[in-house]
Amino acid sequence: MYKLEEIRAVHLEMSEKCNLACLMCDRNQNGGDVNPYLENRELSFSTIHRSFPPSLIKQLKRVYMCGNYGDPILAQDTMQILKYFRSLNSNMNLTVITNGCSKPTPWWQELAEVGTTVRFGIDGLEDTHKIYRQGVIWSLVIRNAKAYIDAGGNAIWDYLVFGHNEHQIEEARQLSINLGFKEFVVKKTGRFFSNVKLEVKDEHMGLIKPKLEENINESLTKQEVIIEKYGSIDTYLDQAEIDCKVLKNKEIYISAEGIVLPCCWLAGQMYKWYLPPQSSQIWELIDKNSLNINEKSLLGIFVSGIFDKIQDTWAKPSIDEGKLRVCALKCGQELDPFGDQYK
Repeated sequence: MYKLEEIRAVHLEMSEKCNLACLMCDRNQNGGDVNPYLENRELSFSTIHRSFPPSLIKQLKRVYMCGNYGDPILAQDTMQILKYFRSLNSNMNLTVITNGCSKPTPWWQELAEVGTTVRFGIDGLEDTHKIYRQGVIWSLVIRNAKAYIDAGGNAIWDYLVFGHNEHQIEEARQLSINLGFKEFVVKKTGRFFSNVKLEVKDEHMGLIKPKLEENINESLTKQEVIIEKYGSIDTYLDQAEIDCKVLKNKEIYISAEGIVLPCCWLAGQMYKWYLPPQSSQIWELIDKNSLNINEKSLLGIFVSGIFDKIQDTWAKPSIDEGKLRVCALKCGQELDPFGDQYK
């Protein structure tokens, strides 16, 4: 798939901790109890320092902090790790993706001084933002964003569109300009496509799909076309040509647990709260102890062959015969809810 010396981007999931309970997040059970497989693990500075020597950091173009379950600003060592990367590579893009609802003002000012980009997930105005992001404090998010921006930080406002907030897009865009955000990004969520049932849903836990055509993820309109062409979504996944997003970017992902895989989507299959332990397809390929940077070096993980094993599954004739379903779902060329968020 690729070699360690070819890596140009790293996706870090700093923590499994989060102070919110978003209704479509795998960290919790439909906005309720926390996923029972999670243990509030986080990446430490010592782990990153040991795993990323100066020579590796200098070859990187991008490090970003996001993930499947946690918010990076809640990890104890986030700032120290960002400073470490920046001290050895002044040109790389350092990005933190966060709900912005934590930390005191000085922390945000310091974050700006490191030379970062912060993508704030703010899905509406004060009356609507809390509907999806349960537990958020609007005034705290705006205060933190303003502190970061006023200190010279490069802030981006990410706006997930739902039926309940699509009428506020332009008002929020204007607010972002007034506050000094560098960019306002409307994200047409693909999460109204059920990866379990392989069908479009109009509602989830009270969240309603956008009504206006310009706010609907294009993949949500393709179901009938795919079924007409292939007979079913399952058959499409069996035959889907995979155009791997992270392969093109020469990117790896490291979970808060320390597991190294090509992407967060593969890692996200490990701990689905609604599945029995180790029952998802990814477990057929991995031994997580051999992929953990707390146990092995990055080079050792690469030479284990896991990246090639994953790529080899793409040529399998069907999901039942070993083709990775998540790869077909996330990087199949004809149905791409993730990529279509930005169209």
